[in-house]
Amino acid sequence: MKRITIGQISKVRGIKGEMVVVSLTDDPKRFSLLEKVLVSKDEKITEFVVEKVRTELKTKKLKEMVLLKLKGVESPEEAKKLVGNFLEIEKEDVIKLPEGRYFIFDIIGLKVITTEEKEIGIVKEVISLPANDVYVVQGEKKEYDIPALKEVVKKIDLERKVMIIEPKEGLLD
Repeated sequence: MKRITIGQISKVRGIKGEMVVVSLTDDPKRFSLLEKVLVSKDEKITEFVVEKVRTELKTKKLKEMVLLKLKGVESPEEAKKLVGNFLEIEKEDVIKLPEGRYFIFDIIGLKVITTEEKEIGIVKEVISLPANDVYVVQGEKKEYDIPALKEVVKKIDLERKVMIIEPKEGLLD
């Protein structure tokens, strides 16, 4: 079963084993929906019950900070042993996205073809930029940067593992 990394424990907070988590998801509030989480480092994976989650606004960066308390981690010393570990969930536990929205792990590996059935390549990376994401597609001889725009990406079919694009002039040159 594939697991999805959603955060990394960065430091200890307070005297009761609470930890600060760097969120690796778009929505840090998703942590409040967790009942359990897998804590992993290298090949070692331990399942924990989530006791408490809260978010605080970081004033300097205006980003939300996730504070996590795991059942069985009762002191700063116990929490410190988990610093640097990643938080993962089973793939079936991911939140449901609205129609037309996809997880990056769903996009990577898709075959990219044009509306005329011309094969372009395979999505190997997704770059998140302020304006829009960009799909890095590895072609047979060349790499292409495909903007994640409705005018370009016409359909994503996860069942067929295909992305259909209508390239604008010059996009595939």
